[in-house]
Amino acid sequence: MLTMNEQGFKILQLTDIHIGEAPFNAEDQATFAALKENIPLVNPDLIVISGDLIWSDGVDRPQRGYQALVDIFNELDYPLAITYGNHDSEQTLDRSALRKLETGFTHRVTKHHAYVDPRGKESYTVEIGQAGKITNVLYIFDSGDNAPFDVEGYDWVSTEAIAWYEATHTEYLRTAGQTVDLAFLHIPVPEYANAATHIVSGKWWEMNPRIASPELNTGLFAHLRFNQHIAGIFCGHDHDNNFEGRYMGIPLVYGNVSGYNCYGDLPRGYRVINLTPKTMETVTQTYRDGGTPMQSSWFD
Repeated sequence: MLTMNEQGFKILQLTDIHIGEAPFNAEDQATFAALKENIPLVNPDLIVISGDLIWSDGVDRPQRGYQALVDIFNELDYPLAITYGNHDSEQTLDRSALRKLETGFTHRVTKHHAYVDPRGKESYTVEIGQAGKITNVLYIFDSGDNAPFDVEGYDWVSTEAIAWYEATHTEYLRTAGQTVDLAFLHIPVPEYANAATHIVSGKWWEMNPRIASPELNTGLFAHLRFNQHIAGIFCGHDHDNNFEGRYMGIPLVYGNVSGYNCYGDLPRGYRVINLTPKTMETVTQTYRDGGTPMQSSWFD
């Protein structure tokens, strides 16, 4: 369990870092420098990377880009939780290979209730608490890469992972009672399109499509909403979206694109999430910049 102090618990969300091929170009070098400089400035209690750590399509030995990130994060003494995106496992890497590379991170968190679905995508939880009692649970879902079967577009959180979530949430209710929880994944659930009509803060600059969610809706949002414990869902994937929107009372929130070696007009940066046992607030920040946090009303 990670420990929350009296001021709360600060999460730094990085997403779409997109380290490419070695020898690394100027954009990747700028990303490395920004991470080294800004992470200590934030001084988070936990870092969550919500996918697309690297490019792997057409990249010679993409594990070298992954290792470069391992080297950087191992120099920084902050717990680290990771899920993967659509660009992490293309051609020479699969999800199993990524998880083997992940063992190189010195400060990676303990994964509770870890589950790997039939297509190799891992879901797990991160526990946060005070005085030995769990107050907040982070549900980390691997949303995959490209859609399987004959469906076009992007992958989705599998029905098996949703069943895992239901069983895991039931177990937390039994052992910890009601908690204020967050969900992280890379590819936005389809309900982000509904949240985009109720934007509280941030930019909706993505085009064609404006929300690149799966064509198939497997119902993850409905399950999270029904159980009434999620204070926010956080994703990446769409580099020109960093908004916080609301749908059915739940904040659906984009991270902020963190890597320079990829498309997008948004200034590069990150999202900060502040948790207490009962509340959540969040803000995007550009590298070496500030912002105005937006308060979640769901648990006020």
